[in-house]
Amino acid sequence: MTLFETLGSLLIALIVFGGSAYMVRKSMDNDKISTAEQNISTFRLDLKQLYAGEPDFTGITTEIAVKNKIVPDSMLKSSGEIRNAWNGAVTVAEGTDATTFTITQNKVPEYACVKLATFQAGSWETITVNGVEINQASGMVAAITNQLADTNIIVFTSN
Repeated sequence: MTLFETLGSLLIALIVFGGSAYMVRKSMDNDKISTAEQNISTFRLDLKQLYAGEPDFTGITTEIAVKNKIVPDSMLKSSGEIRNAWNGAVTVAEGTDATTFTITQNKVPEYACVKLATFQAGSWETITVNGVEINQASGMVAAITNQLADTNIIVFTSN
């Protein structure tokens, strides 16, 4: 085997390895998005169920969610903190009026922001990305894209 053949073989091996690493990374990123989507959906339903007998969401807090054990297992850390798939803090609070509550996701990376913010968009009262309310009509993806940063804060408001 000549030097050029050996170098050619090594180059091909590096290209294959690089492509494999990229696909593994993409798969891991997509898995985190799926986990975050499942968690927020479950969390929302559990919060609504917890307050089903109440006239509104007055006094709803992250602490109440933790104490009542309604936080999805993969979000709850041993310290009692609630974290998303990217280790960003997740908080629950009363909305602007007592008939709503918010779930705030911090440290959502740029690659995941649009997918997470548009997840079940029609079932939320409002969605804000980095403090800007996103209209749930057409053009939602473009509106979110205009707000993207390296890490993002998404606030989901439900009733």
